[in-house]
Amino acid sequence: MKKQLISISILIVVSLLVASAQYKSFEFTQDEINTMNSAIKADTNLSKLLGLFGEPVDLYKKYKINLWRADSIWNHDQQMIKKLRDLGTTRHFEMIPLIDWFTSGDSLTGEAGVSYLIRTDEATILFDLGANARDEDPSPLQRNMARLGIKPDDIDIIVISHNHGDHVGGDKWEGGNTFSFTINQPPLKQIPVYTPVKMTYPGLNPIYTPLPTKIAKGVATIGVIHNPIFFTDIEEQALAINVENKGIIIISGCGHQSIEKILLRTEMLFDEPIYGVLGGFHYPMEETRNI
Repeated sequence: MKKQLISISILIVVSLLVASAQYKSFEFTQDEINTMNSAIKADTNLSKLLGLFGEPVDLYKKYKINLWRADSIWNHDQQMIKKLRDLGTTRHFEMIPLIDWFTSGDSLTGEAGVSYLIRTDEATILFDLGANARDEDPSPLQRNMARLGIKPDDIDIIVISHNHGDHVGGDKWEGGNTFSFTINQPPLKQIPVYTPVKMTYPGLNPIYTPLPTKIAKGVATIGVIHNPIFFTDIEEQALAINVENKGIIIISGCGHQSIEKILLRTEMLFDEPIYGVLGGFHYPMEETRNI
């Protein structure tokens, strides 16, 4: 494990140095710039989106460099990572959406965020903490948990899919590489927290899991997969749950990694078949919210 971590760290440093050199020398043809400008002019939403981040040509350069870097890390990891052979199985599997855009009724609060409660034979896992976009106390997550009869003390493990505000409990927590159920950070019982980047929480020691990691009997992370989204590199992990007599169920936070890479990584890690894929994927929707 230590050798793998050192190897990955060296690769990232080298990738950044090469990417920096490529960035300075990377140039587009006039035809490429004209094509890009025409696409931006024809799409108002695209124009507004790019305006939030900077100059289109500069952003495209950054995207291409991040894409190259992500692919380099992906190819390296796929060669180095080994199968998880002692994962075990769970007979019981249950996933309860605590935060999502749609709800099953007016008694629950929906928002543009994700939080799932996962129950297996031996563990109750909280996967992400929603958005709390209005900075409420109690937060939508807390209200939904209370409505469903779920207490924070019921949770054995917390897993963060990726460090975005709609998954760590709010934008203010994202900026500090931390997370919370609400507007402050109340004391939590001593439980393991697994994160895709180095994170902190008062009184806890979150476990950084860039590589596939068993977190409970029949449950593992599939390791971090890099991908450039909105011109920045995103490091995201998914969960894999080995259900007895079924196979592997994948739980995704946003699917920024791409469904293809999630499936390829999972197939590489386990001999069992993939039984199902659940969670968030940012796929187009036919109604209401669509980015």
